Amino acid sequence: MNSTESTKTPHARKRHLWLLLAAVPVLLGAGFCAARAHAADDGFGFGPPAFGGGGTPEQHKEFMERRLDKMLSMLKANDSQRTSIKAIFERMFAEMQPIHQQHKQLHDGILAAFTADTVDRAAVEKLRVQAIALMDQGSQVFSKALLDAAQVLTPEQRQTLAKFIQGHHGRHHF
Repeated sequence: MNSTESTKTPHARKRHLWLLLAAVPVLLGAGFCAARAHAADDGFGFGPPAFGGGGTPEQHKEFMERRLDKMLSMLKANDSQRTSIKAIFERMFAEMQPIHQQHKQLHDGILAAFTADTVDRAAVEKLRVQAIALMDQGSQVFSKALLDAAQVLTPEQRQTLAKFIQGHHGRHHF
C-alpha cells in the first residue's frame, strides 16, 4: 500500500468503489450496444453504410470487400494473391455468419433477462460467459483468416501493411 492509499479517508475509498461499480454496467452496456450494432440483422456498426456502419449485412460485406481491394492495391498484390486472399476472406465471412446470429440471440437473451421484473443474476452471468466464448470463437476465425492471408503476402508486403496500420492507428479506415 502506498502513502496516498493509506491517507484516503474511508469515505473517499467508498466513493471510488461506487464509481468503479457504476462504471461496470456502463461499460457492459456500451459493449453490448456496440456488439449489437455489429451483429444485428439491420446493421453492422456505427455511422452510415458508406463507412461500414448501419445498413444490411450485405452492405457491410460490400464495404469490407472495397476496403480489402484498396488494401490489396496499396500492397501491389498480384492476381494470384488477390484471388487467394479474397477466397480466405469469403470463407471468413461465411464462418462468421452463424457467430453473428448466435451473438444476436445472446444479446436478446441478456436484454430480456435485464428487463424482466426480477433480474436473474445467474442467468445473466451464464449468458455473459456464453457471449465471451462466442467472441473468442469469432476472434479465432478472424485470426485464422489473417494468418492465412499473411502466408499469401510477401514479407515486404506485410511490412508495408504494418507501417500503414501504425501510421493510421485509431483512424478506422483505409
